[in-house]
Amino acid sequence: MNEKTPQSLDRTPMWTVEELCIKLHASPETLRSWRKRGTGPRAYKIGRHVLYAEDDVRAWLESRELRPAVRPAPPDHVGTGW
Repeated sequence: MNEKTPQSLDRTPMWTVEELCIKLHASPETLRSWRKRGTGPRAYKIGRHVLYAEDDVRAWLESRELRPAVRPAPPDHVGTGW
């Protein structure tokens, strides 16, 4: 069998909407809104169920990491009274 994905589906943790809501402290309505706008993690529709792959959620979270703004160092004379 020729696998094209690095991880087979039987080893990919999948989360339900309810499980992801708990992990992200978000409501089902928020996840639904993100799906409709295309701003949330990738979702999979399996029958009546919407599922999220752990790898997709982690990648989505990493893409939204807040990093401190880099501020230029103040000139040497600032704050010296001169």
